[in-house]
Amino acid sequence: MAETEITSSDEAAAAEKRDDEIVRVCSYHRRDLDLVVVRSLPHEMQPVLASIATAPEAKPQAHLGPLSSLPPELVSMVILHLDVRSVFRLRQVNSLARSVVTDTWEYRLLAKHGLEGLRGLLRGGIAQFHLLRDLYRVLLQKSCAECGSFGHLLFLPTLERCCHTCLREAERYHVFARTTFASAAKVSRNSVERLGFSLRTVPGVYSWYGPVKMPPKYLVCDFAAWPVLLARGMITDDAPQEIPIQDWTGPYRLMAATAFPSYSLSSGRVDRGLTCRGCPVLENTSNSVRFCKERCYSREGFLAHFKECSRALRLWEDSREGTREVDESERVRMVTRGDGRMGLHDNDAWRRIRHHHWNATALADLM
Repeated sequence: MAETEITSSDEAAAAEKRDDEIVRVCSYHRRDLDLVVVRSLPHEMQPVLASIATAPEAKPQAHLGPLSSLPPELVSMVILHLDVRSVFRLRQVNSLARSVVTDTWEYRLLAKHGLEGLRGLLRGGIAQFHLLRDLYRVLLQKSCAECGSFGHLLFLPTLERCCHTCLREAERYHVFARTTFASAAKVSRNSVERLGFSLRTVPGVYSWYGPVKMPPKYLVCDFAAWPVLLARGMITDDAPQEIPIQDWTGPYRLMAATAFPSYSLSSGRVDRGLTCRGCPVLENTSNSVRFCKERCYSREGFLAHFKECSRALRLWEDSREGTREVDESERVRMVTRGDGRMGLHDNDAWRRIRHHHWNATALADLM
């Protein structure tokens, strides 16, 4: 009996190790896709991370008022039901409040793995409209809300997971400048803002070909806003249900999303999305170069895809099952290290927007 259990355990460990090698050899993370959505400045935000994810080591002598009389379990429930902005404001009350919030399991996971989501809501000015528990639930999810494939992005206005393809193409992720939406819906911009539909844009590189010129200050997702305005009687049934698109607004969608990994409670594994090395990444058509493969898989999804992908299987065979390095194309190296398109490098991209006032110091004050 004991020998059987040991054998089963050894077989499971061997299978897990083999899967790890398959993932290492035959997949990679499309870091270039992370660079064209809302994203932090890593070199500037590093000093802030410790204050967000840790509490004072000394035992706090402060008091939480009525909350101090509640058991820790109830206090954690209260924190979970606070909106994200209130959670960060509570951390600023005193050292005990900071310690209590930081010790909340869900907050710790978000601070460690979902920081881009927290910061995206705060910087976008909509953190007060989304509860901490809702963001935590999304952290545990995997699927794109539109197509059901792995969603490696968080669409900030509605707090939904989405994949890069759906973010670019799906109607539910279409966003307009607030002035355009308010004019078409015949409502005031203040009304749209009070209902939590105005997402403040932040500086970034939202295009493969460089920064977007003259981006709007605020964006509105009409798919989310229109039904609420209709239910509240702020617009009538005969109002146009679709807003005519006058200009190319593709980059606007990228301004409303951020990279957001998935966390597994059972395995403790963080999934940021994997792309198959065997599938073509770029496709040459005459003198132009375009992306033809943007699909990201979860770990489980990639391992299932691996069994059916002849090129990935060939790559695994050429590597002698992970025991030999296999040359990868320059195209794969480019998107893996985040160079993106047209020679745009990570550091060069962020150097262009360092002058903006939403820097690490301002965010540290807010957090």
